[in-house]
Amino acid sequence: MGASAGVRYAPSPTGRFHVGNLRTAWVSAKWARALGTPWIVRFEDIDEPRVVAGARERQLEDLAALGLVPDEVNLQTSRRERHYALFLRAAAEGAIYPCTCSRKEVQDALSGIASAPHGRPGSAATTAPIYTGHCRNAAIAAKPGPGGVAWRFRSADEAGAQDFIVARTSSAADPRILPSVADASFVPAYHWACAIDDFDGKYRLLVRAWDLAESTPLQREIGEWISKGEGSVFEAPAVYHASLVVRNDGHRLEKRTAGVTLPELRSAGWTAERLLAQFEASFDFDPSDLSPGRIFGETARERTLADLGI
Repeated sequence: MGASAGVRYAPSPTGRFHVGNLRTAWVSAKWARALGTPWIVRFEDIDEPRVVAGARERQLEDLAALGLVPDEVNLQTSRRERHYALFLRAAAEGAIYPCTCSRKEVQDALSGIASAPHGRPGSAATTAPIYTGHCRNAAIAAKPGPGGVAWRFRSADEAGAQDFIVARTSSAADPRILPSVADASFVPAYHWACAIDDFDGKYRLLVRAWDLAESTPLQREIGEWISKGEGSVFEAPAVYHASLVVRNDGHRLEKRTAGVTLPELRSAGWTAERLLAQFEASFDFDPSDLSPGRIFGETARERTLADLGI
């Protein structure tokens, strides 16, 4: 793929799309049309226990019903070998390390840390600690604990407070004895798989909702690490954030929220044309805002159902 390989939208096939998912998909497709570049839908199906049978097909049907037909459809699980190959490289280089702390141990330790935010290097955003750094420089345990091993990325923060999880395994906690081929216990984390696939995709623009804004700095760290090891220049894609559609009480929409899927809206009298008109009316669009690597988005970080007339 070239440097302007398309606009990427990446849903998870964990249920039927709600209206917020549909609006973000529409925003991404609108960007692709405006830029004259392919619209690529990548289904992030690596969290296999959460994947719902038939959800991907129903999501594509809902998109098609709104006239949104991807130029390319990819499955993240098809890239498992690439995710693992880079995982092995990172382990060998010491870019990641095994963490045997349980989730409860991490949560309990963090609850005792002062709540002052920690700025991420190179980002204007501030981020609260996500880890204590306990295992960052610890001696390697040859065997994992009962909860398996979480592998963390060594961030620029030497205290380890921003060392995020890139994968989980249950087979080994020692980089020297990891299997050469991924076994069933290898589960790449969202940031790891997403960053690798975006790096290889060489997309011009990623479109996601504002609730994923904090993902970008983490994923760019991974992209920079990959490019350094492969002797290439990292050209980060621009990232555009669509408003997060929420309920009128401010709570998040979920795929199980009643009355917000396309079939439910149709039953309530909504046509595809009417819904698209509401999307259009709620979206202030200026393609000239795009520049290489820019992180930006809609001014309104949230929109309620009432804002969309629902």
